[in-house]
Amino acid sequence: MNKFFTFLLIFLCTNLFAQNKFELGYYIDQSGNKIEGEISEITLNSFPSNFIIRKKGKEETVETSTATLIKYGSIVFEKKSFQYDPSTRMDIANMSKQKEFRLVNKTAFVQLMVNGDIKLYKYTESGVPTFFYETVNNQLTTLKYKKYLENGTDINENKEFLSQLQEVKNEKVSGNEGYYNAVKYNDADLVDYFTKLNGKSIKVDKKSKVFFNVFAGYSISSMDINFLQDLPAKSYSHITVMPEIEYVLNNNIMNPTSFYFNLKYRSVKADYEEVYVRENWQHQVDYQSLLFSLGAKKYFLSSNNVKFYGKLGFGVDMPLKSEILSPSESWRLNPIFLDHIKGGINTGLGIKLYDSFLVEIDYDYIFNTLFMRKNTSINFKAGYSF
Repeated sequence: MNKFFTFLLIFLCTNLFAQNKFELGYYIDQSGNKIEGEISEITLNSFPSNFIIRKKGKEETVETSTATLIKYGSIVFEKKSFQYDPSTRMDIANMSKQKEFRLVNKTAFVQLMVNGDIKLYKYTESGVPTFFYETVNNQLTTLKYKKYLENGTDINENKEFLSQLQEVKNEKVSGNEGYYNAVKYNDADLVDYFTKLNGKSIKVDKKSKVFFNVFAGYSISSMDINFLQDLPAKSYSHITVMPEIEYVLNNNIMNPTSFYFNLKYRSVKADYEEVYVRENWQHQVDYQSLLFSLGAKKYFLSSNNVKFYGKLGFGVDMPLKSEILSPSESWRLNPIFLDHIKGGINTGLGIKLYDSFLVEIDYDYIFNTLFMRKNTSINFKAGYSF
């Protein structure tokens, strides 16, 4: 069991924060066909000329020029025809000396920043962002912003986009001139503005996701108590229900990492017989507790319908009932208290089927105390994920 702990700990630690460059997604080709799979990493700042898609265990390289839309995880890139000012620069050495905009036509992939009745898009060239908004009639408007040099050294800003924002305002966005003047030409401010502007029409594709898992299971618990005589551990089995909350960091990848918090009911009811000089001592133990566990899961060898996972976490065992009936002479020589809160380790392996059904075997090891040792549980569980 120690080797299993070590293997699972190494496996989870090496994968917990590993960078997975593939995320679930799809692309739409020029014929309108939607091809789904795992997409290699795509960013707007360094948009690739091609990408890799994995599907059914095979990899295929796709030229971005053959696609009209690419979805990488929760990020959407669309091919659009728009106008922008290529002379806009942020560094002083290359900054334009012209206040006026010199818009040229361009067809390229842009990133969908806000999805609603009025969409916000972003394009980046040479590290300089350009934002656009699109109305329900598919009219794409460039939000105009430019830094320029005046008198050779003074940096000024042409903030025409502020007046453009006022042209598309509605009752969901209200403010005086000071409100609009505070809006900056960056992701945070413009995403916030257009999110408010869209109101209930906003569509958000979240990467993280919370699941509520409910298990019913068969639990076998054992306990070895430190009597004067070294007695073997006793086991007790029972049916139990185990609720769990699971937070998946990125639900758009095939093998995600998640954190879980669960609790389970444990019980050990057993009789121990201890040989003494004049007579044997009979001990009756009735121990019941709630075990709270917090840890991490790592999914592996996943497909669309089947996902395997391993988990490792820490547990806290809180006694609900800790009754031990022993002869008075035994109690005088060796008093035993089972009502202390104890720490432990929770680990296990499981399968998730069709993103709903769960089958899991997990193991709890409670750290030794002055009065008990070999305090363990093995749980065979079946459940459902909401």
